[in-house]
Amino acid sequence: MIKADKAKEVLIKMLSELKFNFINPNCKLALEIFKKFFSIKVDCADDGLLFQCGVSPGDDLFQLEFVRQFTFELDDGEYNGMEQLRLTIYFKSNAELQELDTNLWEYDCDSVEEFFNKVANMNNFKIPFEKYVPLKCEVRQEGV
Repeated sequence: MIKADKAKEVLIKMLSELKFNFINPNCKLALEIFKKFFSIKVDCADDGLLFQCGVSPGDDLFQLEFVRQFTFELDDGEYNGMEQLRLTIYFKSNAELQELDTNLWEYDCDSVEEFFNKVANMNNFKIPFEKYVPLKCEVRQEGV
């Protein structure tokens, strides 16, 4: 088990060890690594997954994003905050990509395996990397 504040470091290390290229990212490899990364337990009250993609208002970049959300509680069970670790792959936006706006929570699936299978088979996931060249990738972790 790792502490939540070490999660970003662990994910970046896993990406680097598997030769993930942050300048020319491979979306399929990112999904595979994120799936392996989720098997590492994190010290938190709840640990959830989110896949989302779309264009932020006023932005010209399409974002394909894998998110791991950590919820924290005090010893008495009281809510004590939340953080999200995001692996984001950016593409230059266009009309087709703007139509791919979606999100899928692990909580909406019967299992983690179903979640990852759904993501892998979504056009929202496949179209960007099958038809377009990604611009870059970044990993960040922040409170929400």
